[in-house]
Amino acid sequence: MKKMPFWKHIEELRKHVIHCFFAIIIAMIILMNNKNMIFDYIIFAPSKTDFITYRIFYEFTNTFLGFHLNPVSFLSKNLEIQNRQIFGQFNIYVWTCFIGGVILSSPYIFYEFWKFIKPALSNEERKYSRGILIIVTLLFVLGVLFGYFILCPFLIHFGYSFRISDVPKNIFDLSDYISLIIHSVLSMGILFLFPFFIFLLTKMELVSYTFLMKYRKHAFLIMLIIASAITPGDILSTIIVLIPLLILYEVSIYISFSANKKTS
Repeated sequence: MKKMPFWKHIEELRKHVIHCFFAIIIAMIILMNNKNMIFDYIIFAPSKTDFITYRIFYEFTNTFLGFHLNPVSFLSKNLEIQNRQIFGQFNIYVWTCFIGGVILSSPYIFYEFWKFIKPALSNEERKYSRGILIIVTLLFVLGVLFGYFILCPFLIHFGYSFRISDVPKNIFDLSDYISLIIHSVLSMGILFLFPFFIFLLTKMELVSYTFLMKYRKHAFLIMLIIASAITPGDILSTIIVLIPLLILYEVSIYISFSANKKTS
């Protein structure tokens, strides 16, 4: 393995960053050319009463709670969303397509990151690094799907149903709605990468599976705080975010244990 000078690493990193930037721009242009599909069928889908998550929840309550009980209602009617800025819709259009471009091109971005660190890997590490690349991509995609199909509907339900009085009417701002969708999707996509970060820290010998097991209770408290910070603070949505975090933590302990065995 040849050692490269620092400026060579910077030059190599710049090349990969440029590749990622062009991938994001291409994905962004594709999304901008499919404006109606992106906004009507994806972005604004959770604002409608017939969204798939709401329909599944209705079926769940009917099946397991019985027909004699009223199913818990999410939205009684479609959300009213308004734009109050002259260039509000255009700015939302560009910003949403850019974030969508990042998400859509994320597998290629992870691939470019893998290509950058590949020369520093040993032959044995290169054998399972492709598998790690696939797992990282799957974890991120799972997090994005969880944020969109699970977290977003519960956050929208909480914001729609919570009322201090019958006097104020719930007419939601466009930028606030889009921020909620983007924040939910990206935050869960990043949080689902937690096992990968633990793997890196284990390989760097900064953490170990014994450390993770010893401080499991402390980690639970931290994850509870994170779940409360991401959600509005109600018990149901906090539990919904906390459950996958607990599962990811247990997976991280197993990954750390496996990584320690390989290095020892």
